[in-house]
Amino acid sequence: MRYLNRFLVMFTAVSAIPADAQETQEANAVTVTGNVASAATGEPVAGVVVVLEPLGLTFVTDARGQFVVEGVPRGEYDLRLMHRDYDHLEGDLTIDRPGEFFLDLEPADDAYEGMVTGILGVVVDQISGGGIPEVVVNVPAVGRTTRTDGDGRFSLDDLSPGQHEVVFSHLGYIQRSESIGVRGGHATSVEVVLAVDAISLDPIEVTVDTRDRNLLSVGFYQREEDGWGDFLDREDIEYWNPVQLTAALMRFPGVTVIPNPAMPSRGFLAFRRMGTECIPTVYLEGIRIGGGRDPAGIDDIINPSAVAGVEVYRNTAGIPPQYWGTGSSCGVVLIWLRRGG
Repeated sequence: MRYLNRFLVMFTAVSAIPADAQETQEANAVTVTGNVASAATGEPVAGVVVVLEPLGLTFVTDARGQFVVEGVPRGEYDLRLMHRDYDHLEGDLTIDRPGEFFLDLEPADDAYEGMVTGILGVVVDQISGGGIPEVVVNVPAVGRTTRTDGDGRFSLDDLSPGQHEVVFSHLGYIQRSESIGVRGGHATSVEVVLAVDAISLDPIEVTVDTRDRNLLSVGFYQREEDGWGDFLDREDIEYWNPVQLTAALMRFPGVTVIPNPAMPSRGFLAFRRMGTECIPTVYLEGIRIGGGRDPAGIDDIINPSAVAGVEVYRNTAGIPPQYWGTGSSCGVVLIWLRRGG
């Protein structure tokens, strides 16, 4: 993730208007145009998702790499830019007067960008089966050490591919050392059992999967394990290869699409409820982009290949607390993007 330096929107030529009228206009609200280009080629980048906070506005750049912010009060805002082929960009945007500003996006050239390469796991007690907190997890050869959390979970997510000797130790338990293999772009998940007495233990349980760093950081996988809602991850999207994101989500029970009157070929995501449909609240990267009477046209702003994962909650049960509130009664959809887009 790169960060923008704080900058001032530069003034450009505008239509001549009386001085007093212009002063009144600038004192209240202005219109600015953003231009987004590739830092490598200088060419405009279309399809960039732009989020302007705290106004909660979402835009998508057009074929010229532009987006227009109309009637925004002068001040400082948080700006976030996301595209599947480029590194995310975020920082402070100071809007001072009408005009244009220019931003460059760095191409994401790592095939495993955003994916966890390392070891994720849980350490449990041999008798109770419960997670053991404060276990020291050490990889001596590379000088990496971490501790398990209150549930016995740990992560070492920046290891190089290959075999790693990992030592698990905790006061009151017999130390255990295991050789664990790591594959590039994959997360090796392990369950490690510790015993109080020096008894023979079964080999550790190892599974290898693909885990996105962004999904890991926002708690996606933990909520998936908890069993509330329906979940779609990067592997599912690559397997189904949907043209539109709504097509992938319609695989879940109770999920449908209501045609957009202004564009019949497109539609709004909806949930079936007692013979009727209601519009859920949709969040992109934790930012509300629509819901209820103001539905989000997710197919117009999100390419499925840019998505790391989606969480679908068709009722209030299981909705993460930070997304409770106005509009959540119909349900909530959380969309998370890949780190490179």
